[in-house]
Amino acid sequence: MNILLKLRFHNLLLSFLLILNSAFAFTQNREPNTTPPLLIGQGDQLLRVKAGLAVGNPNLVAALKEVVEYADTALEQAIVNVVDEGDLPPSGNPHDYYSYSPYWWPDTENPEGPYIWRDGEVNPDRITSDVSRMEAMVDRVTSLVPAWYFTGNKRYAESAVEQLRAWFLDPKTKMNPNVQFGQKRRGHNYNSPSGVLEAWRMHWVIDCAILLESFPGWTEEDANALRSWFNQFATWMVESPEGIEESMQPNNHGSWYNAQLILYALYGKNFDLARKQLDDMPTRIFSQVFIDGRQPQELIRTRSLNYSIFNARALITVARLGRHLDYDLFAYRSLEGRCIALAVDYMTPFILGEKEWPIKQIRSHSNDSAARLYWDAANGFQDRKYANVLHNLPESPLPSAIVQLLDPLPEGW
Repeated sequence: MNILLKLRFHNLLLSFLLILNSAFAFTQNREPNTTPPLLIGQGDQLLRVKAGLAVGNPNLVAALKEVVEYADTALEQAIVNVVDEGDLPPSGNPHDYYSYSPYWWPDTENPEGPYIWRDGEVNPDRITSDVSRMEAMVDRVTSLVPAWYFTGNKRYAESAVEQLRAWFLDPKTKMNPNVQFGQKRRGHNYNSPSGVLEAWRMHWVIDCAILLESFPGWTEEDANALRSWFNQFATWMVESPEGIEESMQPNNHGSWYNAQLILYALYGKNFDLARKQLDDMPTRIFSQVFIDGRQPQELIRTRSLNYSIFNARALITVARLGRHLDYDLFAYRSLEGRCIALAVDYMTPFILGEKEWPIKQIRSHSNDSAARLYWDAANGFQDRKYANVLHNLPESPLPSAIVQLLDPLPEGW
């Protein structure tokens, strides 16, 4: 009888433990507890995020809920690719990415003539081009993959694999690894180097692909082919006229060029190319940040504070990527003291509303962009003062859900 009671007790305890474990199934990936080497995010923090989800951390739970809702919607939507819709690029090849420049408009004095520039004012006909399809691809992948990773539901991963293959790998539908015809200006024959900036939308796709490497449906052949695609894109950036011209831009375009090229080279395992970019970064920081912290190339824009935030984010992104190759650009100081932190600290009182920005803007800066700046600065400098600024921003915005899940702040910040 005692033996039977012991067996019943053991079975009840086992059942309880199974029920308890299933209660956490929503936040536990069934894959092995590894730490994938993310490039934008922090792979070594993912287990901490999972633990936070398991105990009901409200911000993390809300972020995952948002991701899962997007992922559920994505499951009901068609896979997108670059060839199915839209105007053909000048090459006539539907595999070539083709989009329109956002700030170029019809000339009211010459309606049939070339478009003219209106800085900071987005022409809505831009969304008819491949940029809207690229954004749809990115939205699908960056919701489906985290939804799978944190819930273990393989339907999300399967759909993400389909999407990645359609956009990057399938010979019938894939995008050629260039943006030669990105941000075209109607009525102008030349190609705009600004198309390179548009490709930054794909950055979280890389970390999502790295996460998928633990999913059996994303094969080693798939992973190697995608790494090769981004390596080819990086090669196009350094060899093409459009890429070369963008690399020479003295403002945020040049900074984001550096960020992209380093990211794509790291993912494509072209480490020499990444190091070459990182070697040149002190020169860019020196040229872009005055000794008082102003970023002069951004001050000429109609949304100067927003663009100052945007450029500082690019410099921080480059510095964070540099750590993968043991570069410490956060510690760089010119003899005069020019550095990345100086640019961030200069903007802070204006962003917090403690001072009035001295330059007139067509509209106010984005708090969402400011939130991402201080989130990245806190993680980059490992300095809690930037997290404190983040929490003091008007309306207390948080970055996107994928940032919160894959690139969390240190615990308690």
